Amino acid sequence: MCATYESDLHFDDLPFELVCEIFDYLPLRDVKTASSVCQRWNAIIFSEVYIHRFQLQLNLDYSLPVLKQMAQLLEASDREYYSVVLRANLGSPLTDARLRIVKLMIRLLASRSESLYFNMADFRIESCVSERLLRGRKLQVIDTRAKYIPLGMGLKESMLAAICEYAVELVDLVIAEMNINNPKALVPLSSLKHLKLLLISDYYPYVKPPEPPINLPSLENLSLIKVTDESCHYFRVDNLKRFFIHSTGTDAPRTMDFITQNITQVSRLCLHFTARSIQAEVIFGWLDRFPNLLALELAGVALPGDVLKQLSPANRLQKLIFVSCHLETLQLDGLLEKLAKLRLLCFDGCSLFHKQSGFHPVHYDDIEGLRQRLPHCRIMLDYD
Repeated sequence: MCATYESDLHFDDLPFELVCEIFDYLPLRDVKTASSVCQRWNAIIFSEVYIHRFQLQLNLDYSLPVLKQMAQLLEASDREYYSVVLRANLGSPLTDARLRIVKLMIRLLASRSESLYFNMADFRIESCVSERLLRGRKLQVIDTRAKYIPLGMGLKESMLAAICEYAVELVDLVIAEMNINNPKALVPLSSLKHLKLLLISDYYPYVKPPEPPINLPSLENLSLIKVTDESCHYFRVDNLKRFFIHSTGTDAPRTMDFITQNITQVSRLCLHFTARSIQAEVIFGWLDRFPNLLALELAGVALPGDVLKQLSPANRLQKLIFVSCHLETLQLDGLLEKLAKLRLLCFDGCSLFHKQSGFHPVHYDDIEGLRQRLPHCRIMLDYD
């Protein structure tokens, strides 16, 4: 007679190390799914111990035979990684073997990813450890020290070309700390919806933007940070919903002129300036060029009491956010008449002028009068 035993052993009773070994049999896409099954699995998968299993560190300073062997092993492996760190002496020549490994790593990370972070600062490909990472991996490529030597130029161009070749279905791309000589390399990324270029400036400062501008048909969100006004010429986007520019320019009419030549259909416009000498009232005068504009974010400028004098009453603005601005008064002239549809007004990090003591941060007591004057509008001091 065979005795039967009912075991109370459950998968949750398995030790941490054994569960990690079991998860190792899953491809990365299934690990993503497993992280949503229960709190324990999520904690294991996102633990520092387990997450390192998907990290890879390579030294590109090895001899040529070793680099070739390394490339062959990587190409034959079916292991998936979300983070790859490449270490190298930037003074070394850009050999075919080194470039082959760099392109291979980009292909491995980009082939199944919808979100890439491309940062030239230290020569490594890396991703942040986060839940979003397992949903869509990010690619970080860093190489600042080589920015002004031939190795850096060739390396960056090769990396950007590899991204555009292996990630043609990319949806989200961030490029940081990289002087872009040929933005047209981005043209194959026709599925791109979100593009953030933290630095667009020509390696040769007097090179004019390309003609005609780049057309990215699916792009909905474009951010240009620490750029000159001419950078707006790089892109012509008909379906753009949000445009953010952090301009180093000091001529507001010139900035707005460049923007309106190629970008006019946005519903949200974010204008950040580094010079407080910008004529903010001129910016409001150009808003009639944006017929679909519902939200305006204006940062880093001085706001006189009559800043709205050039704003057309026919505007559709529902949100107006001032960030780090200096205001003469909160009771702006024509506020009720010019902004009849306004539903949110924010003074994030702004300063208000006081006759006796100069500029001070705007406090809640300062906006109480506005709240009574605009009962249907939400008045805030912080905006997320």
